[in-house]
Amino acid sequence: MKLLLTGTAGFIGSSLVAHLLRVDSDLELISLDSLDYAGNRINLDSIQGGIESDRHRFVHGSICDRELVNEIVGEGIDGIINLAAHTHVDRAYYRPESFIRNNVEGVLNLLRAAAQYGVPRFLQVSTDEVYGAVKADAPCDEMAPLRPGNYYSSSKASADLYISAASNYGEVDAVIIRGTNNFGPRQFPEKLIPFFTGRILTGQNLPLYGDGKQMRDWLYVEDFCRAIWLVFTKGARGEIYNAGAGNHMSNYDLTRRLIAILDADPVLIKCVADRPGHDFCYAVDWGKIEKLGWRPKADFENALADTVCWYRDNPEWCETILKESTDSDSDTGFFDRHYRDRN
Repeated sequence: MKLLLTGTAGFIGSSLVAHLLRVDSDLELISLDSLDYAGNRINLDSIQGGIESDRHRFVHGSICDRELVNEIVGEGIDGIINLAAHTHVDRAYYRPESFIRNNVEGVLNLLRAAAQYGVPRFLQVSTDEVYGAVKADAPCDEMAPLRPGNYYSSSKASADLYISAASNYGEVDAVIIRGTNNFGPRQFPEKLIPFFTGRILTGQNLPLYGDGKQMRDWLYVEDFCRAIWLVFTKGARGEIYNAGAGNHMSNYDLTRRLIAILDADPVLIKCVADRPGHDFCYAVDWGKIEKLGWRPKADFENALADTVCWYRDNPEWCETILKESTDSDSDTGFFDRHYRDRN
């Protein structure tokens, strides 16, 4: 089976490439990534065989490049798994237009190519954020209305609706998976776990939004990769599947866990001005994917400790990622601009 995977130089994408090469020896993968600020070759170099091997070919390019997408899909492929996306809520606040271009227009290019060349299956990796803020004891199932509360989740919800429409038209055999907050090694250091871990290790304060009571469900990336592959291979045409872990906790409680793992001083926690439109809680009902035979396997406490220790033991990865991001035109000084008045 020959697949096109997009967004593969990022955190979840590179994890999925490694997972698929490991679990199915008959797969041939084509990776497409624009190597924007959060995508880096170093993530793919870490997988077995590196960025180029007999079963994995890397293409540097964007899903927004329609000619390139058509060229790759026109080679003849058996499926598309789209992970290419701008994902950070805070960045979307400053540059919403780039999220529309990548997360919506890019998806349309993939859908058109899939329809034109008769690709047998298309899977979109979406997010629980499209449901908007909910209560932890009232999780959303896949039929819940979409109520995105920020520019990032709005762009993902828009893409989901286009995919559902294309499926309804009969143009593509498409499925969607919506995951909760992923964590694990090689996540871009703007996200909470690697960001706070790095600051703890360098003795910097931890800028916690508001009172830190916002709730998230944390899903280990390897479990999410298993869910993606199961939905791609077993999911019903036109269906949506949630993937969660039941690891709900406040950002404050998570931060205290990071501090405990690294034996640091809680005085590092500094509550700062909340971000605009900050959703209080995301929660999904994942009983539907459970019926396909999936459950998360990772023990949260062990997986979190392993993840934090990976960042501690791989400072050169963090330095490389942040330096190349800072040098990128697409970064435009995000960290300085966003956190200047929150330190």
